[in-house]
Amino acid sequence: MELRTRHYNDIAIFSVNGRLDANTVSPFMQGIEDQVGAGYGRLVIDLKKVDFLSSAGIKALVQAVQLSRQHGGDVRLANARGRVKYVLNLAGIDSIIKVYPNVVSATASFFPGPLPGK
Repeated sequence: MELRTRHYNDIAIFSVNGRLDANTVSPFMQGIEDQVGAGYGRLVIDLKKVDFLSSAGIKALVQAVQLSRQHGGDVRLANARGRVKYVLNLAGIDSIIKVYPNVVSATASFFPGPLPGK
């Protein structure tokens, strides 16, 4: 699994590439903890390039939500497709985490009005 992070205002946007399973949740959670610790409580997790999501990956997503909410933030998921989308739906994740079709709409959901600078 590869994890890239970029920022938009006070939002950390994670691009995950590969599997999110028992073997990769530790570095994933470390990345989440690092960003939340640095003051980025609002998180967007881009699942576009995730090709496998296990129960350990689902647990990590729930832990990310708990951590971000403890720091006044929240988590949005973006670009869930195919089997990953199926697993998220099966697990009922959309009742805990808002899921968006792309990173732009997930990021925009944190702002009540037009995007800053628009």
